[in-house]
Amino acid sequence: MAAIPLTHIQNHLQEIYELDIDHNVNDYLVTCHQTAHRYGAPWSSIHAREQLLIRQDEDELLLSLYLHNGIISNLETVDNRLHLHHGNLEDFCLALEGISHFLYLIWNARYTRSVTILEMELQAEIDKFILLGMLLRQQRQPPAPGRIRDLLFESIRYHDHLQAEELQRYRDASAFAEKYCWYLESSFTLKQGRELQLLRELRRFYRLGLTGKLRRINYLH
Repeated sequence: MAAIPLTHIQNHLQEIYELDIDHNVNDYLVTCHQTAHRYGAPWSSIHAREQLLIRQDEDELLLSLYLHNGIISNLETVDNRLHLHHGNLEDFCLALEGISHFLYLIWNARYTRSVTILEMELQAEIDKFILLGMLLRQQRQPPAPGRIRDLLFESIRYHDHLQAEELQRYRDASAFAEKYCWYLESSFTLKQGRELQLLRELRRFYRLGLTGKLRRINYLH
């Protein structure tokens, strides 16, 4: 890949959360839906442009990350490290979400911890909030207070093909993530000199299970 290798996103997330993971997401990447189907994606998911594919083979966990080839093409057209914009923001977030799922599952599998889909979706929303803010500040376009939260949680649209259970899970993940991101913004990202405290909070939260994450969010509210 040219402009923004997916490993750039992966490295950012691993640095934020202090994750020692040797697996490179590019080695697990699938960009063709027909190939993704052979790796376990149901044909009913044809509308999905991002999907982590998981197969259990006895004691071995088999992973593939499906990202639509249009996402990859869009992210290769410009150096997104310097210029995130409306034309590539959605695809960047989809790639980020897939990589977030990939890392979270691998990290938990290392400690033989089970993971729920809700837990993964919740963590991915938080990852998007944090990394988008960091990258926009790096390209000297610091977002206005509340702008990223509005973008991720208020302007969200769900696909019509989602089943009721899937839709509710996405809504729950979004609602909990919005509460936590509001706390992060009001307590850390809008204040100078709180970067280390922010990292400590993020790293502690990352290592909690679903029950611990929800308890932490409810405590903060």
